[in-house]
Amino acid sequence: MIQNNLRLLSLIRALLVLGVSCLWLVPASAHENTVIRFYGEPAAPFYWEEDGVEQGAVFELAQALIKHLNLHATVELLPWARAYYEAEQHPNVVLLSVLKTPARENELQWLGVVHVAKASFIRLRERGDIHVSQFDDAKKYRVGTVRGYGSAGYLQRHGFEENQNLILAKSPSELWALLYKQRIDLVLSNLVSGKYEVDSAELDASRIVSEAEVTPLNLELQMATGLQTSAELTEKLRAGLASLKASGEYLQIMKKWDLL
Repeated sequence: MIQNNLRLLSLIRALLVLGVSCLWLVPASAHENTVIRFYGEPAAPFYWEEDGVEQGAVFELAQALIKHLNLHATVELLPWARAYYEAEQHPNVVLLSVLKTPARENELQWLGVVHVAKASFIRLRERGDIHVSQFDDAKKYRVGTVRGYGSAGYLQRHGFEENQNLILAKSPSELWALLYKQRIDLVLSNLVSGKYEVDSAELDASRIVSEAEVTPLNLELQMATGLQTSAELTEKLRAGLASLKASGEYLQIMKKWDLL
């Protein structure tokens, strides 16, 4: 009986030692060994690659968030449709800039605003003869945008007619070329991203200015994650982004890329 009790005590001690040892293998946080994948679509000045170097406002914001929260993470460029699919199908995928629409409201978990893109009628600086103080004033001019863009549908719904006062281009580069050749008078776009498109088309971006804002087309871009990401991690990311804003680091990044 005594021998049996001694064997039982030895077994209990061994199990206790093994249990204590295993505790060292359990991470302090469930997220310490989780890889967070940040995805952004190629779009200057938010995130793009030039000469093999990744850069842009939301790219730097992701890097700042990773450092602030001490995350194990990657940041990658990915076509929009593929990035959105990954966020829908897998946990721990973060989209760096997503247009928040009613249709997407319940499809993602929203982490916070990263930028509000302001739409406006844009003209050449030297075209001082163009005056738009309210939306309908633009109907007197030839306004251009890209076919298929939401701005094209908006103009058509509000009285613009194609090949009269509405000219639809095949691409952004063609659109800006039309403006610089003065085949159109105004472009409906975002001035910040427009300047990068103009540079890409090898035109002088200092020549374009905003004539009048079109506030119904202003776009709120948010950082978001899919529904499969845990509530705990989602809140951690949300709080981290808010902290970057409170500290002023977010503001510095946005100012650097002329997004404020």
